[in-house]
Amino acid sequence: MQFQKTGTRSKRRWLSLTSLIDVVFLLLIFFMLTTSFSQQRMMSLDIPANKGKGQSAWQGGSLVRVHSNGELDLNGKTVKLSELSMKTNQHLLKRPDARFIVRPDPGLRLQEVIAVMDQLRVGGAEMVSLIR
Repeated sequence: MQFQKTGTRSKRRWLSLTSLIDVVFLLLIFFMLTTSFSQQRMMSLDIPANKGKGQSAWQGGSLVRVHSNGELDLNGKTVKLSELSMKTNQHLLKRPDARFIVRPDPGLRLQEVIAVMDQLRVGGAEMVSLIR
């Protein structure tokens, strides 16, 4: 057994940073691999201008009304959400340049409106407007 003398100074021991740096890099790699870099889908909207000269954005368009109770109307006829893409496709076969106008009821959740717009896109609609 060795005893240390009270009058002598002990050597300072330094903490090795090598292992600490390794742990930091491992955490960095872990967070980079677990983070999802998903690409968000974008949908372009055509918002009609206010009253003015020129052709209105909704002239000749098909009106899709989204009611707060979940029902849909396509040009005044009741349509189910699952049938909307088929009806859209049929309408586009008759008029390839057709514009679709989505008009939701006040207080409707945004997700319900987006679901309707997604069905229009599945049916082939390229010109979709959103109005109040």
